[in-house]
Amino acid sequence: MLKQKLKPYCYSENGTLKEVFVCSPANHNVLGSEVSAVGFAEEFIAEKAYDQHYQMKMKLKNFGCTVHDLSTEVISPLWDRLVNRIFIRDVGAVFGENMILGTPGNELRQPDFYFSQIFLKSFTENRALLSIPSSSSLEFGDFLIISPECVLINTGHRSKNRIELANFLFSIGVEEVGFVSLPKTIESLHLDVVCNILGKDIFIAASFLRFSAVSIFKSSSVSYEPEYSTIDNFIERHGYSVFWLPNKDYLLDYTNFINLNKQTVLISNESVSYYQEIFPHIEYIGVDVKQLQHGAGSIRCLTMPFVREQ
Repeated sequence: MLKQKLKPYCYSENGTLKEVFVCSPANHNVLGSEVSAVGFAEEFIAEKAYDQHYQMKMKLKNFGCTVHDLSTEVISPLWDRLVNRIFIRDVGAVFGENMILGTPGNELRQPDFYFSQIFLKSFTENRALLSIPSSSSLEFGDFLIISPECVLINTGHRSKNRIELANFLFSIGVEEVGFVSLPKTIESLHLDVVCNILGKDIFIAASFLRFSAVSIFKSSSVSYEPEYSTIDNFIERHGYSVFWLPNKDYLLDYTNFINLNKQTVLISNESVSYYQEIFPHIEYIGVDVKQLQHGAGSIRCLTMPFVREQ
């Protein structure tokens, strides 16, 4: 149990990760018809998933991260049944010196958001806590920090109301918000399933995103009319090079990683050899998350950075 309230700090997807939140899996298998009912991709064996989650936590700790696991911080029979609770990333995010609490885009996730956010409120400094406007919804798997002034958001599935979200983000210092709208499938449930930032300046993206328009809202604009851009032009303007992923239906095999700093990545064992060959200058720390991936989420979905040093 945390004894004092903590101060969040995070302006990027690749600053040195110092403090992170996770939530261990519930002790329940998800089998047969239960898989689609809870939004998973494949059958989920709790014991295997728990062991893999523990190994992921150990890799984070060995790197030097302080890891907070909120799975034991909530006492409720319902909490022990919420198999989606492991995807802590969706519940909130640190941007700048603020902890922003998300709003679920469907009723399935409302209970785990509720319990998780009670805990997040209990240890985060009160002045750092912010909530998404009630007229909007935002699951932070749909939220990618491009720079301290710019973010990319997926709307249309779990996250909604672009203008309200943009105005809220402008109020906390964001100058530019890019919005995309992904296909409403399990393979592209959230933004971080189809793209991610690798290392210092590489933007990993699904090949179909080359056909997706980015609607850009700027705090300096005098109207609510967005500008439009291709995603590669939008991303490259912020200093990244775009690497298009192979044309595959299920992209978690390629996007299943989180940056520990600008040179080091915690990544699924399944992806290590692929990226080592293409980007040998980056250090890869592999971990087995195959069973966890059956829940249709990645290492990024399983972690909520609380402090990243620039």
